[in-house]
Amino acid sequence: MKIISSLRTGFTRVCRARNAVLFSWFLFFLLAVLLVFPLHAALNNAFGSSMITERLAEGLDIEVFADLGGAGLSLFSVFTNGYLFTFLVAFLINAFVSAGLFGVMRKDSSGYSAMGFFRAAGGNFLPFLVITFVLTIAFLFFVLLFVIVPISAGGISDGAYTGAIRIASASVLLLLVPVFLLVADYSRAGKAGRDDISAFAAIGFGLNLTLKIFRRSYVLMVLLLLVQTLLLLCAFLIIPLWKPLTGGGVLLVFLVTQMFVLLRLFLKSWRYASVTSMMENPEKPVLPETTEAGMSDVSDCQNCYSQ
Repeated sequence: MKIISSLRTGFTRVCRARNAVLFSWFLFFLLAVLLVFPLHAALNNAFGSSMITERLAEGLDIEVFADLGGAGLSLFSVFTNGYLFTFLVAFLINAFVSAGLFGVMRKDSSGYSAMGFFRAAGGNFLPFLVITFVLTIAFLFFVLLFVIVPISAGGISDGAYTGAIRIASASVLLLLVPVFLLVADYSRAGKAGRDDISAFAAIGFGLNLTLKIFRRSYVLMVLLLLVQTLLLLCAFLIIPLWKPLTGGGVLLVFLVTQMFVLLRLFLKSWRYASVTSMMENPEKPVLPETTEAGMSDVSDCQNCYSQ
């Protein structure tokens, strides 16, 4: 079965390229450190040696933050600016490491090597950034659409139908998530296989291939997302239960959190490798060809691996 075969092949490839996953995790770890240390300094400046930390250990207390005054405004500024900076840098790092991971997950790759990873990451950084940005904007458009429709319906329809419309909108949006991920992953996998096609041609190829082998691809993506969801559920259930009061306890929580981050990155890389394997080995092998004008001719993209 193509789905099981793709999952098995993808798992083998991500285990083979485990050093690439570790390096990707290290980049995000450095980014987290850049956010944590300024925030830690701002917290120490705002709270000082008071009993606020003991009060927060017992649960969230709004009065704690209401009594901070000017220090609270400074803390809020550090947090918002740091969050925006982290988000923008994380977006760039994600494009960089995704390009490297897709490069080492291909069938003709001999496994992880620093040279191969950085060659793929540097060569496809801008196209991957464009692909991610375009599809993110497209997905946000659908999110806004399915948020505005229920709100508008609530103002013009009876209350009996408002709940049903909201549930239907949320359900459709949830079903669209695997589709957008498939288009994004097939686009990036196709671009990793061909250096001479543009980012928009790769998006066209990804959309075409998603529709061509939709059922198998959709089931594959849903299975992979279910595994990632179970990991996130375990993280949300386990980490909030700990309330460390000592430095060793804080360190332990930090290490466990990083373990979950590394596992999530491993599962994400498994998704990349499995989708790449599905692209390379469908019933009819496909990969974007390039016309003389340099654009992808998706309709004539057959038998590329057999040539």
